[in-house]
This record gives sequence, structure tokens and C-alpha cells, in this order.
Amino acid sequence: MGAQLPRRPRLPRPGRAPARRPRPARRGRLDLLRPRLDPGDRRGVRAPDRHVRARVRPPERARRGDPVTGDAVLALDLGTGGCKATLWSADAVCLADAVVPYPTSHPAPGRNEQRTSDWWQAVVTAVRRLAEAVPDTAGRVAAVGLSGQSLGVVQVGAAHETLRDATPIWSDIRATAQAEELFRTVDERSWYEHTGNGFTPALYPLVKAAWLRQDDPAAWARTRYLLGSKDWLNLRLTGEIGTDVSYASGSGALDIRAGRYDVDLLAAAGLDPGLLPEPRPSTDVLGGLSPAAAGELGLRAGTTVVLGAVDNACMALGSLTWTDGAIYAALGSSSWITVSASQPLVEWSARPYVFRHAVEGQFLSALSTFSSGTSLEWLRELVAPDLTSAEFIGLGAAAASRTDGPVFLPMLAGGTPLEGGAGARGAVVGLDLATGRADLARAALEGIAFALRRSLDRMRELSGTSADVLLTGGGSRHDGWNQIYADILGVPLVRTTVDQQAATLGAAAIAFVGSGLWSSFEPVDAAHVSVAEYVPQPSAAEHYARLRARFDALVADLAPRGS
Repeated sequence: MGAQLPRRPRLPRPGRAPARRPRPARRGRLDLLRPRLDPGDRRGVRAPDRHVRARVRPPERARRGDPVTGDAVLALDLGTGGCKATLWSADAVCLADAVVPYPTSHPAPGRNEQRTSDWWQAVVTAVRRLAEAVPDTAGRVAAVGLSGQSLGVVQVGAAHETLRDATPIWSDIRATAQAEELFRTVDERSWYEHTGNGFTPALYPLVKAAWLRQDDPAAWARTRYLLGSKDWLNLRLTGEIGTDVSYASGSGALDIRAGRYDVDLLAAAGLDPGLLPEPRPSTDVLGGLSPAAAGELGLRAGTTVVLGAVDNACMALGSLTWTDGAIYAALGSSSWITVSASQPLVEWSARPYVFRHAVEGQFLSALSTFSSGTSLEWLRELVAPDLTSAEFIGLGAAAASRTDGPVFLPMLAGGTPLEGGAGARGAVVGLDLATGRADLARAALEGIAFALRRSLDRMRELSGTSADVLLTGGGSRHDGWNQIYADILGVPLVRTTVDQQAATLGAAAIAFVGSGLWSSFEPVDAAHVSVAEYVPQPSAAEHYARLRARFDALVADLAPRGS
């Protein structure tokens, strides 16, 4: 990684769009994002060696010397809104991608379900679309790699049949009563510090499974496996059962440091340990594509399928976040700050959520704004339904920022413990008769950035890193908002051509390594081409310090009592 970074893109003067001179980042991009740690800081991260390589254990199939044919990898990301399929070449070029949505149903308050049959149909459609775009897709695909939404729990029988098509997804909190029951016998703080599971406990499969058992005892009696979204799809592709350590770390039952299930926690929840597949490295080969699946997808039977990883880990890998102190911000429907470190960053007052990384020896710790883009879209539909989302963001970015204007609290879907927890609620404060929709749009853009600043500050405090922040996700495509983020976060932000493709890039990297086509994850760097850098404007610092003080005071005033 010794090559020097090409000259950074020239930054625009206020009011102008950023200069766009994309340059191949190649290996130099890692130098731009290299963590800068405070001298003598010993809080959990160390300065990475300049020539560090992600440690990779050769996968089972590659060690046996089986031939791998083809020059590309099919990456599948089973997300909340749909399936993204991307074909990546061995030199980290996106050859084609396709997105196929599927619905989420809400049969009762707190219940959010998707159908596994919808997942599969979306996968088939997306892969078929790739084949239409790229000649001889089947002949080029050497391996398949998966990314999947976390905290899933699909009931599977002994014959590998799906027992409940409609399955609770990550955001489903139907198991609140079961979580309360568990913590009558298990100390919640000890559970968090042991597992790193910092989300609302009802979200985790450990307690969702208890709800499923009570809701349908007959189906539960036939249940042989509990699988997450990615692992269910892997079963559909290969007929094999398996999971990786990154996905298992979101089960609610994994000892985050040891990387194995805690049998005492499983016993406290009344779960047989055999229901959960043993965690394996993300780069292990699960099996070959079955003839049935290959026929539906239009691919070759026997194509290598690698275990893959949870979406958080894939996105981090695709965002160049796999060495100590590396950091990225994902901007989308929800937004989060993630730091990679050689130990889990667990801390009770903020409760970062932690996943083991797909990269051996690394942990991903993060804090979220649960409804950033979602809150903005809610406001747009309310006050500017005639505008597109991009137009609404542009309206806000062009409006003047006022210290005496409205303040937007984006906790419409609850907050982290920093904002008062799941009971926190959003608000717009400071309206007057002169307030227009441009003022509201500006307040929303700033409020979402202020919420993310709280997460960034705490994650920097816990990790000791001061690295530049890489932007990913669909929300990073708006230059005006990116400058607001830079001014409020107070750090340089880097945007590359990899935004909404970060998760599939990470899944592809895992498959490239698992199939033996790559010897390390370093080629991921080649996919990142410089687009722009956003530097905090000194002239905005004092203004945003005053506005941030108003924001923080309102968060404290409106937090649920007792939080």
C-alpha cells in the first residue's frame, strides 16, 4: 500500500458544486483514510502498519486445490428494501448491478415482516437482469458472496424446509415482553458487555425465538434450525446449513470476544444450542450452487458459494474499514458511524452495537441515527410533496442557516441511549410565522448531522482515532448536504464512487478471497475512485457551535424521564 495518493479533488467555494476530477484511488486511497491516532493513546486502537494486510485464512475448498473458473464474482445484498445484485470483476470493477425491491408488512404495531419467498424471487429477478446486461454471465461467475440484513430469524425444519414464510426482520420488536422476561434472570448490563449487542434487546434473535416458540408451538416443535437472512439464502443456493461469525455476533447469544455461543445465555432463553449453526470464518466456502438453484438463476451448477457476512461487516469492508481506527459514515434511511478496532468498543452509557468483522481479528463498533433519511422523507412528504427528495435536499442546502431558526430532532424512530433510548421522540422546535419550508428543510439537514455528530464524538472518544471519515450510502450523493455534514462534524469527509455498492463490494471481496482469486482484501481499494473531499469551513465553526448547543439542550430537555 505504499503508493502515494493522487492529488485530492479541489474543493468548491461556497455556493458552487464540488470540482469533479475523479482519479483512481487504487492503493493510495487507503493512505488518505489511514487512521491518525493521538500519541500515547491506549484506548483500544493502534496505528496500523503501513503495509498491513488483512489476515486471511485460506478457505476449505481453496486449500484442497479445487479449480476455480471465471473472472468475476456475483455479490448479493439482501437488504431491508430489496435485493441488490452486483457483478464485480477481479480487478474490482462493477460490471453491472440490479436492484429488485420487496415489500415489508406491518400486521400489528411493532411487527415488521418479510416473506422469504419474496427474497428468493427478488434474487432470481436481479441475477437474471445481470445476465441480460453482461454477456456470458454464467461463464464468468467464479463464486457467489452474500451480504444480509442482520438480526433475522427464519425457522427451518429437518428437511431444510422453511416453516414460516413471513418472518420478523431486524426492526421487529414484537419480542419486548420476552426480553423483559429474560432480564429477570440475566443482568442486562452484563449481557450487553458480554455480547456487544447494543440495540434494543427485543430486536435480537435470542428473544425473537422465544416469541416464535410461544406463538406457534407446533411449528416450533418442527424447527431444527434458526437462520438469519443471509444464511437462509445460502441454504436456498446450496442446500447447506451454515453461518459466519459476523452474522452470529448479532444473535444475542454470542460471546463477542470468544466468537462462540454462550450456552448459559441460550439456556436462560430456553434455546437448544443445536438450533444455531456454529460460526465459521466469513471466507469459508459453504458449498456449490445446487442444480435447482442454478437453473432458476441461469448460472452453472457447482459454482462456489462462500459464507459471506452480515451487512454491517460487508459495508465496512467495502468502505475500506478493516484496520485499527478506520472509520466510515453510512448515510441512508438510517445513518451510522462505524469504527474498526482490534477489540470491541463496549460502553454502557452509549451502548455502541458491536459485530465481529469479516476480517479476522477486527471488531466493528457503531452508533446510529435510526431515522435520518426516513425523517427527512417524512418531512418532505408533509411540507413539500411536490418536490423530489433531491430537490428538497437542495432547497435546504441553499437556505440560510440561522441560530434563531427552527431546530429539528430526527429521533422519529427512537434514539440511542445518547438521546434517551427507544422512547425518545423527534420534534421541530422554534417555529414562527416567518418559517417556510426551506427553513424546515435546512433544519432537518442540520439536525440529522448534529445527531450523527453525537455518535461520531463518542466513537472517537472510545477508539482514540482521528482518521478522516469516508462517506458511503445513497445519502452521500448530495454535495450541499455533505458540506453541511463536514461543517457540523468538524472533520474532513471523503466521497468516492463507491456509495450504495459498498455492501456488495464487501460481499464480493469475501467471495474473491474465499474462492482463492484474491490473497487479501487489498484489491477493494481499486474500486474507490476519488469524487470529492469536503473540508470544514472555519467561518462556520462558531455558528454551528452555538446551534449545536441549542440542539443538545433540546435533546436533554425532551429525553424520556428516567433515561
